[in-house]
Amino acid sequence: MYFVLSKMLGFFASPSNLLIVLALAGVVLMGTRFPRCGRRLAVVSVVFLAIAGFSPLGNILMLTLEQRFPPWDATRGAPDGIVVLGGAIGPDLSEARGEVSLNEAAERVTAVLELARRYPNARIVYSGGTGALF
Repeated sequence: MYFVLSKMLGFFASPSNLLIVLALAGVVLMGTRFPRCGRRLAVVSVVFLAIAGFSPLGNILMLTLEQRFPPWDATRGAPDGIVVLGGAIGPDLSEARGEVSLNEAAERVTAVLELARRYPNARIVYSGGTGALF
């Protein structure tokens, strides 16, 4: 129940998905007694989608999140744990080939090998898995 709800709400948490849904709602409103509101909603949604898609806005927002925490400082001692973010394995391609298939995020898996050698007492936690609803 919570998994399904999180996937549905997660869909709308993506700004591009939300803007597309708003644009479609605007198109639907054009066929009702609120065509003016529908046109405005559709136009504003498409304009914001174009700004977000064709400008560096998305990269700027991602950079802000990525730079939020400083890199690891080895002078503070060995870490207690290492968290490996998911998303490095392509589940569809892996299933089709019958073997693990890494994608463009493969450095997540390869970097942990070097960290595990450098800090053998650190616990390693792999996050991720399939997030597919079906």
